[in-house]
Amino acid sequence: MPKQKQFTKMPKKKSKHVQAAPETADEYLAAGVDFEEAGEKWRGGDAAKSTRFFIRAIDCYDEALKKFPNSFDLAYNKARVQYELTQHPKLLQQLPGSLLDLLQTALTSSKYALSLNGENADALFNTAQILTSLAEKLAESSTDGSTLHLVEEALRLFQLCLEVQEKQAQESAAQAQLADVGDSEEGGVSLSGESAMDVDDGKEPAQDERWASIVEPVDNDVLLDTVLAQLETLAQLCGLMLNVSEQAIGWVEGYAKDLINIKLDTYVLGTSRSLEANMTKANFICAFTNLQFQANLTDVKRYADSIQAAYSPLDLTTSAEGLCSYAEALIAFNSTLRLQLLNYPQTNSRETIAARWTALTTALKHLTAATKIPDADNLVKIHIARGDVEVSRFQLGQTDIVFETARDNKDVLLRNAGKFYVGAKSLAGNYGFVDEGIEAAVKEALVKDLLGNGEELKIVVKQFPRGGALLVEMVEEGLVTGRQLEGMGISGY
Repeated sequence: MPKQKQFTKMPKKKSKHVQAAPETADEYLAAGVDFEEAGEKWRGGDAAKSTRFFIRAIDCYDEALKKFPNSFDLAYNKARVQYELTQHPKLLQQLPGSLLDLLQTALTSSKYALSLNGENADALFNTAQILTSLAEKLAESSTDGSTLHLVEEALRLFQLCLEVQEKQAQESAAQAQLADVGDSEEGGVSLSGESAMDVDDGKEPAQDERWASIVEPVDNDVLLDTVLAQLETLAQLCGLMLNVSEQAIGWVEGYAKDLINIKLDTYVLGTSRSLEANMTKANFICAFTNLQFQANLTDVKRYADSIQAAYSPLDLTTSAEGLCSYAEALIAFNSTLRLQLLNYPQTNSRETIAARWTALTTALKHLTAATKIPDADNLVKIHIARGDVEVSRFQLGQTDIVFETARDNKDVLLRNAGKFYVGAKSLAGNYGFVDEGIEAAVKEALVKDLLGNGEELKIVVKQFPRGGALLVEMVEEGLVTGRQLEGMGISGY
């Protein structure tokens, strides 16, 4: 399942002695942060109330920027909150406008912050993250590669971010070394920390000294965040590239080379994040191998072996995210081979179908294991994915080359899929996930029709505005064919 977007840990800045009506930039910052903290307080219990506080924070920063348009901190906080709201489904439901519009707004705000300070690592990181989210959302309705430039721009910003962070890390290390030398020479303890923050001497601060910015040192955790974000974005790029060429593959491989061979191993030291780093690396390797396969630079067996080699060394027994990532790589393997069959029917063989069956069976095993982990995120999508896998296995028995295992167990496969979709629909109702609930309902109806229980899909699709779009997606994903839909009284797909 999709990984939750990471945010850089830029400290929220507050001024002292905030007045009832803010007047200075510092006082507006403090007021905005107070609204943010109230929003965070209510986020787990009252989504509507939480959202109202976050909107007040945005309005506060927006009002302040009209008076202090050159304040980077105000601009940064505004963009950060706008983007963060898009990453929480329950809060997102409370906001007017579409996710696409909200991401565009956050991007505009983040670019404005960058125009005020183009070398701020936090702003570079978050702007790149917004670009990847925007590309991901646009890709849902576009398959022509038109979002590629957004991902390329994100990679450029991530690279700039990493360069800034590495420079800061080197400067911090040099300063620490000088401080150690000074301590040893003087025989005392360095008080250089006073230069990084104000010392409270009990006196009322001057108007321009009401707050202190504490610059935290850039450590391996921070550097690793950026390296992992780069690898995730490269994997996203692999999925968007069309008309794959050896030159394009060489560019991706060159970009990733130092990240995987040097930086990943270097920055993971001392972080306790080895599993996370290796999962991200495995995800990229699988996406890159998929790209190579599409360019006819590898074959089915090597593609399958690459997935196993990337994930099998990892202990994923307690990682729902890792199990789902492994499953998604296997599902992508099946999808890529299916698309190859559509374009090159002569490549279809019993061996290829068997490889797809094995991949889907293994994917189902990992998805099922993920549902049993207590802290698994978004069980709704996991159950939908389980249903999709079972329908995909059913379809392997409907091809020109008969795969007996799929054919002989078709009713069992479809009934299993139906149970998974029903479970997903129920959970979606409990969590208030409207879109996922509709998707599960439509796919449940599909299963009933594939089992020969009338034309329920035709009725259900008409109940939802997104019904037609979901049918298009299901055909594109191979869950149902146009001929099968015609048998259900649905044409035009």
